[in-house]
Amino acid sequence: MQSTNIRQIKAALRDQAFLGTTRVSCPMGPVVAVRRWKGQLRVMIRGWGRWYPVESVRIERTGQELLQEGLTWFPPAGVLARAPTGPARGAAEYCGRASHADQSDRSDL
Repeated sequence: MQSTNIRQIKAALRDQAFLGTTRVSCPMGPVVAVRRWKGQLRVMIRGWGRWYPVESVRIERTGQELLQEGLTWFPPAGVLARAPTGPARGAAEYCGRASHADQSDRSDL
């Protein structure tokens, strides 16, 4: 559907960015941001570095099909992966930057 309603377009852009169930585009390409300036609808096109005036944008609701296009699921940020045999180790230990207390514990090994 075609839309000039900025709230509707911003909601569709959120769906496009976070859920992947919507595509927002205009004749020049896919839209990543929208604003109204002096009463004129302006959009930012993916990969282009400036705002372009448009009459309306196209919003396509795609449902689950867009999510199934070969995307790989990754755990959310902040989730620690655990080793199969025990608890996860800190990043400093993996990088060789363990604290002095950790190094003194290792000298016993």
